[in-house]
Amino acid sequence: MFKQFLLVAAIASLTLATSTKADCEYASERSASAKSRSVSLHSDAAQLAEAQFDDIVTWLSSNFDLPAIKQRPVVEFASKMELARLRARDRTFSQGFMESDGQRGVVALYDNETRTILLPDDWGGTSPTDQSVLVHEMVHHLQNVGRLKFDCPQAREKLAYLAQDKWLERFGLSLESEFDVDMFTVLVSSACMY
Repeated sequence: MFKQFLLVAAIASLTLATSTKADCEYASERSASAKSRSVSLHSDAAQLAEAQFDDIVTWLSSNFDLPAIKQRPVVEFASKMELARLRARDRTFSQGFMESDGQRGVVALYDNETRTILLPDDWGGTSPTDQSVLVHEMVHHLQNVGRLKFDCPQAREKLAYLAQDKWLERFGLSLESEFDVDMFTVLVSSACMY
């Protein structure tokens, strides 16, 4: 009887071990496949962003007092949680575009030192709303590369929000309708409070 119990226990543990190993391999394959799709999607989105750079720079320099600098930023992608973590940890990033004055989290960031735009993982780049996020961060890139000076770091945000809103207006949209950010909030959040 004891031998039968040991035999059943051994068969059960082998079955469980084989099943767990198969499940792990399946999960690993699924994760690798998802990672591959993610890299492909990010590659496509990065190419789309880069294809829009020249048009955005031309539009920004003709509508705002920004230099028409052709030096392109690097584009990377991160989860919204990672964007928030980076913003909280490292002040080398510009204020970044935040919905509703930061209450809903960071939407995108620009790293002044590495000249990198960090877009959210779900940025597709085809909608005017997505494009407006890129416009906002391109303002910071042009401010940085053009070495424009501001009274305080948050003062840089005013022009970025105004440009983003004007971009959205071209499509019958606004910062308020798309991101719940009103102009009063923009003025207050970009004011230098010494």
